[in-house]
Formats: sequence, C-alpha cells, structure tokens
Amino acid sequence: MTVPMPDEDSTRAVIGDSYDPATALNVVRMFAGTEEFYPALIGMVQAVFGTPDISAPHREVIILRAAAVLNVPYEWQANEQMAHNAGLTSAQVDALAADGPVTGLDPEPALLATATDEMLTTGTLTDPTLQSLLDAFGAVVTRKYIATIAWFSMLSLFLNATRVPLETTDKIGDRVSPLG
Repeated sequence: MTVPMPDEDSTRAVIGDSYDPATALNVVRMFAGTEEFYPALIGMVQAVFGTPDISAPHREVIILRAAAVLNVPYEWQANEQMAHNAGLTSAQVDALAADGPVTGLDPEPALLATATDEMLTTGTLTDPTLQSLLDAFGAVVTRKYIATIAWFSMLSLFLNATRVPLETTDKIGDRVSPLG
C-alpha cells in the first residue's frame, strides 16, 4: 500500500511552470501532492540546503545518518550520491550506515552523527553533546543544526509513511540538493 504520487497536471498546478518531470525528484512531486503545504515544505528545503552556515558535507552526514537510523530507503538512495557529490568518501558513507555508534569520522562529522543519533532515538540531546555543538559551532549555527536534524526526522517520517518510490532513473547526477 502506498500514497499515490500526484499526477503530472496536479503537480504542475502546484509547482508551476518550473516543474520538469524529467528532473523533479519523487519527494518534490509528493510534496506537491500536499497542495497548500508545498510552499512551507519547499521553503524548509531551501533553508536547509541554502544556508551558508552548514556545509554540504555536514548536511549529508545528518541526512545519511537520519536515513540509517530511521531506515529510510528513499532518503538513503537519493543522498548516497549527493554525499559523494558533496565530497564524502565511500568510507565515510559506509561509516554513517552503522547500526551502532558511528566511528571513523573526523571530530565535527562525528559530533553531528552523534547529535543525529541522540535526537532521533531519544527526542533530545544530552548535555555533553549540546555543549560540544555550542563549543564547535556557536549558538546560532547550533540552532540551525538542530533544526536541520529535526527537519530530516520529519522528512524521513513523511517519506516512509507515504512510501515515496525510489528514483528509477539517475535524476541526482552531480546535485548536492534535491532542488537542482
């Protein structure tokens, strides 16, 4: 059982003339199926992928770790390639797929993996992890990292519950963002 993808006409009606079925990812199409929620959902995607305060490699650490912890096949498929495009090595990507704590990463990516694990398994951060985030990134960027982890939690739940189908063609290419 799945939530059906919106048809092409419905998708175009929500996204507008910029909609290109050859390049639009299934997640974006499913977002379009939420109609009036679409601007808010895409706005969050634009914020998460557009902030200069979070590097693409750090963002991909969070995304892949969320996909691994929450068992989100769509998110893993799309972002494994984006992670490589953002500069993560195969060893780093493999480390993020771990069933237990992530090892073998540099300190900042390891901290982000730990924060992602904590938020997605306990709903919060331990004081030591929060302090480490604040020490490493400062208050504003720590808030952005926490919001990013929370976003990928919500997105993961949305992807799994709607059962967004895996991409069947290579629409990722050299992207580091689902928006192109």
